Amino acid sequence: MLTACAGITQPIKFEASSIVTEDTYLNTKKTNGVVLLDVNWGRWWGCSGYENAQLISLAFDRLPMSPINNEAERTLVLHSPSRLAVDPEFINYAYSLEPGVYAISAFSIKVAKSISSVGFLTAQRDKLYSEGKPAGGTFSVKPGEVVFIGNFYLDCTYGPTLWRYHSDGKEAFEDQVSEYSNRFPYLDLSNVQFRLFKTKEFGNDYELVP
Repeated sequence: MLTACAGITQPIKFEASSIVTEDTYLNTKKTNGVVLLDVNWGRWWGCSGYENAQLISLAFDRLPMSPINNEAERTLVLHSPSRLAVDPEFINYAYSLEPGVYAISAFSIKVAKSISSVGFLTAQRDKLYSEGKPAGGTFSVKPGEVVFIGNFYLDCTYGPTLWRYHSDGKEAFEDQVSEYSNRFPYLDLSNVQFRLFKTKEFGNDYELVP
């Protein structure tokens, strides 16, 4: 898995992107798309040899990306609200993005063997691109579209790594859309597309049956 190449390094430090506001949505709804996703920033206790692990950052590039280096700004960046105490629950996010294809370009996981032994597993573009092409996975969004790309958290089967989960079945997806409606009442969520972040490294294929 790609995360096996990630070493104990410093976390990514790019500024977090702003969630879509009502003004932004109204001004860009015809030209941009809206991307919905959930992230669980809570600790996973007993994670593959560590006392605990915690996803703390997640970032994506709009393709094509050039040059491919770790210092260039990311298009979409999410950070945990805290590295200390975060409830182990999924948080709803919504972003207005230019149409196109987006690739995962960084993620960072805080890992602790004890209260005094803490480090970070960080994967960046040098691990998540291969020969100039995205190796970690992509999602796409079209103009005027609202698309759900999944629920992001950890997996600890072989080692702490990013993992993309999803609503299981139509009813669960409809319940999740209702959550987004409550948090972002100004969004038109009458026709949300279920099109998951597509990856061979950080999730399994899944299609929602109509």
